[in-house]
Amino acid sequence: MRPLCALLLALSVTAAAAQEVAVIPSQNAGAVSFLDAGTGSIRATVPLPGKPAAVAVDGPRVRAYVVAVEPGRLHVLDLLSAQTLRVMDLPGAPFGVAVNPVSGLVYVSDWQAAQLLEIDPAAGEVLRRFATGPAPSGIAVSDDGALLVTAERDADSLGLIDTATGATLAQVAVGAHPFGVTLHAGRAFTADVMGNTVSVVDLDSRSLIATIPVGERPYAIAFAAGKGFVTNQYGESVSVFDAGSLEVLATVTVGEYPEGIATTADGGRILVANWFSDTLSILDAQSLALQGEVALPEGPAALAPSSAPRRELTPP
Repeated sequence: MRPLCALLLALSVTAAAAQEVAVIPSQNAGAVSFLDAGTGSIRATVPLPGKPAAVAVDGPRVRAYVVAVEPGRLHVLDLLSAQTLRVMDLPGAPFGVAVNPVSGLVYVSDWQAAQLLEIDPAAGEVLRRFATGPAPSGIAVSDDGALLVTAERDADSLGLIDTATGATLAQVAVGAHPFGVTLHAGRAFTADVMGNTVSVVDLDSRSLIATIPVGERPYAIAFAAGKGFVTNQYGESVSVFDAGSLEVLATVTVGEYPEGIATTADGGRILVANWFSDTLSILDAQSLALQGEVALPEGPAALAPSSAPRRELTPP
């Protein structure tokens, strides 16, 4: 199975939509695209060998982090110049990636060894290793940087880790084969690939509180305009549910084999990376209408929002 594509496309956003930058690895093409999310135009595309898959963005620190799964490396890129600043060899089978918004530390899931790696990207060092359930995939970090959450695919569980101590706080049973995970309003939402569901976990009580039926092979989740949006790989669609009541509202057709999904800074648009179509679908978050599609290099797949720096992108 390929790495978590819910982390593949990273958005770096500013207050103005025209200044948003989306970082999109294309695994088959061995490339990373930098897209102006306001205009929908590609501002730069750079080669990145080794099947670039998962990506996370740290806008305030002007960094994008891309995991290339073969042979297993973390690439540190300048968010706006698109230049590679550092390449780290990683142990095991690196998979998902996330950034601590407070400390700037990077977390990478090691699918093979059932662990998360805590990395200092400035020093290029692995600081700590946190044990997880089998096959950790998607990762998310709370806004205060205190909680690290991972989908433990082969355990059908969600792991909660204290970033200060490294202690496992809980393992919560969820649906079949959770893959992507997103935090929203005090809850964790997992895309359960084999269950065709989204599991909802309350982070205070550390318990499963709801299960939402969605399309076939759900993969990643994003939130905007009071709604949750879920990519359905086999359904070529996005399921939409009310973020409060959790009621399913609609199913929207997008490109072929959608995986990554994210929202723009103003919450007005949804971006969907379509793996087989080699496109990015842009949806209106309110009307759910398709606003446009952008052609991408072969095998694009996902998204992870952050705030952007002020300087302009310099083409490589």
